[in-house]
Amino acid sequence: MNDIPLIHMDERPITSIWYPGEDAGGYSTDARFDKSTSKIVAYAENGQCAPVPFYAVYDHDGNIKARVPAQMVTVIYAEAPKGGEA
Repeated sequence: MNDIPLIHMDERPITSIWYPGEDAGGYSTDARFDKSTSKIVAYAENGQCAPVPFYAVYDHDGNIKARVPAQMVTVIYAEAPKGGEA
């Protein structure tokens, strides 16, 4: 069985994160959806007994504009290159 990486250890690029529900919104590096987000990065915040997965959302100036708990959103990763492994 393959080991599944922790959210903040997954090296795949993230293209967007979306809140559940119709028209609930989210953040995307695709300018068709969100013109103010340059990148989304998974990281771990300190919790009481263990790290808690979060996403940092960056603007085009390199500033963090939002920190989003991972359990609140669905993450969309960049597509794997054709012929490559996911």
